[in-house]
Amino acid sequence: MSGYRFSIAQPDDDAQLRARMAADWIEGAVALSLRREPSYFAASRLQGAMQTIVCREAATDAIVATLARSVATVLLDGVPQRAALVSDLRVDRAHRGRGLVARLFGELRALHEAEPLPCYTLVYEDNEAALRSLASGRPGMPRLRRFSRLQTHALHLGARRRPPASTQAAIRRARPDELPEIVRFLATQRTGGAWAPVIGVDDFEPGGRCDTLRAEDFFLALGDDGRIRATIAAWDQAPLRQAHVERYARPIAWARPAYNAVAALRGRPLLPAPQGRLPYVYLAFIAAEHDDAALCATLLEHVRRALGGERWLHALAALDEHDPLQRAFGGYRAMRSAVLCFEILFDAERAPAPPAGRPRVEFALT
Repeated sequence: MSGYRFSIAQPDDDAQLRARMAADWIEGAVALSLRREPSYFAASRLQGAMQTIVCREAATDAIVATLARSVATVLLDGVPQRAALVSDLRVDRAHRGRGLVARLFGELRALHEAEPLPCYTLVYEDNEAALRSLASGRPGMPRLRRFSRLQTHALHLGARRRPPASTQAAIRRARPDELPEIVRFLATQRTGGAWAPVIGVDDFEPGGRCDTLRAEDFFLALGDDGRIRATIAAWDQAPLRQAHVERYARPIAWARPAYNAVAALRGRPLLPAPQGRLPYVYLAFIAAEHDDAALCATLLEHVRRALGGERWLHALAALDEHDPLQRAFGGYRAMRSAVLCFEILFDAERAPAPPAGRPRVEFALT
């Protein structure tokens, strides 16, 4: 008899799911846990309508592994289509090496066969263990087809400020009544892109995917005629999900008290103690008319100046490595990494051609 049972998570599993998220760390010079507090299910709406597959140890009924499938509407070949994002692959260290990843993907295949949808996932490029596991070729595992490499930038908000570039655009925060116009602008900028989320005004209403993002969190660049020409949203998702510093490498741990002493004198955010929350904000819905990187750079510097202070250490942005707007992020002091985006092909022999258009995955919604 198997020592494990698989099922779809239910609301009374929330506490165990939150504990599972907190227990699994991203290792590195700064070890992080990605948490969903105070509610796993409330935070999961960011990704879409989620079903989380849970693996329980039969002897204890404890959740020891998870894999989630979130359904939302994206643009593929210029047409809105429902698609499934696969995320939250977590396996308790004590239960690794027992074939649980393949069994989780077997359960995922059953969900896919019941509702076939285009399917994709994101993996950090330096997460070699996850990449090996997903590309293992074991029976039951799907094939991965890469479609994008996101370049991520964690901008240091306390870094020295550069003078803003000259521009003819007026730059300001959006007003609440401008949300429909912002949504229309983003839709026009994403036409022809692949994997871009389809967002409506209703997504910003209570219970929607973006209900923690206000119109006033958008920064706009306006033309002489008052039309929106570029957008960047500063999205603080801490009410739903957070990153916690679990451990610092020894050199960083030794330097942290001195860094914090200087930061306190300068009115800058402090490095949190171990188990403390890392204060950061997403830069989301980055768009500029005609892919105008110079205009985007001017708006970005305005946003960075506005966000500087004691609240956040970093502003996190991610764009496809070939996106022309990447040029706006050059020259800033930042921590940079890469995230690989894959289509998940359950039937590789009959897989459709890759979607046409530039990949436009919205990192803040994954």
